[in-house]
Amino acid sequence: MSRDLRRRAPDASASIATVATAALILDFLAESERPMGVQEIAETLGMTKSRVSRHMSNLEMLGLVARGSGRRGFQLGWRIGRWGQIAAGRMQLPDLLRHPLDQLNEESGCTVLLCGVAGGDAVVLQCLPARAAMRIDVQPGLMLNLPESPTAKVCFAFQPRERRSELLDHASTRGDDFRIDDRDSFLRDIAAVQARHYSWGLNKFGIGHAALAAPVFDRDSIVAAVTLMLPTESIVPGPPAPYLLGPLLACAQNCSRLLGSRHIYPTV
Repeated sequence: MSRDLRRRAPDASASIATVATAALILDFLAESERPMGVQEIAETLGMTKSRVSRHMSNLEMLGLVARGSGRRGFQLGWRIGRWGQIAAGRMQLPDLLRHPLDQLNEESGCTVLLCGVAGGDAVVLQCLPARAAMRIDVQPGLMLNLPESPTAKVCFAFQPRERRSELLDHASTRGDDFRIDDRDSFLRDIAAVQARHYSWGLNKFGIGHAALAAPVFDRDSIVAAVTLMLPTESIVPGPPAPYLLGPLLACAQNCSRLLGSRHIYPTV
C-alpha cells in the first residue's frame, strides 16, 4: 500500500513510544480498505509480528479496534466510531456559529477566525477575511501554538487544571520556538487571560499582524476560540481598543449561548 509520509508517527520519547506506535497502527487501519491481519500490519509498518499482536490485543480490549467479518483481520473499533461522531459534530461549529461570526466580521472590519482546541494549541477551523483592502487570509488547518499565540493561550487557559499541568509539562520539551522556558511568567499570563477572558498580542515572527482572542464554551467546557486578526500598523500600545474588545466578547458569548453554555463574560 502506498502511504503518505506525512502520516507517519511523530518522533516520540520513550515515555510515549507505546502511544505513538498505537497511533501509527490506528492510522494504518483508517487508511486500509479492508480488515488487515497482524502479519500485514507488521510487514507494512516495519514491526515484529509479536509487537503488533500485543498492541492489537490491548487496542481490541479498549474498543479501538475490532475483528473483521469472520474474525479475519482487524478494523477500527466502536470507540473510534464514537469519537468520529463527536468530532464531526464539533466540526459543524462554523455552520452553527455563522451568524455571530458574520456579525463580528462586519462590525469590526477585521478578519475573524474560529479556532478549535488542539491539545495545548489551537487549530483554525474557519476564516472570514476582512471586508477591506487590508485583509488577512488564514488557511483552515493552520496550527496556532503556545507560548506566543493569543488564540492558543485562550484555548489553554480554560482547560481543567490537571489538563493544563499535563500540557505544560509537554510544552517544556518542545522545540525552541514552541517551548515554555519561564513557567512562572507564562502562568501569570494565563491567570490574566482567565480573569479578562481575552488574550492580546503581536505575532512573534513579525509577519505583520496582531491577534485578539476570546473563548467559546459548550456548556462548561471550552470548545473553541474566536479571534480578530489586525494589521500590525493598526496597533497602539496598551490594552485592546473597546470598539474591538466589546464586539469580540459579545460574539464569544453569543456563540457560547448557541452551544448551550451560560458562562458569564466580563463587561467592557
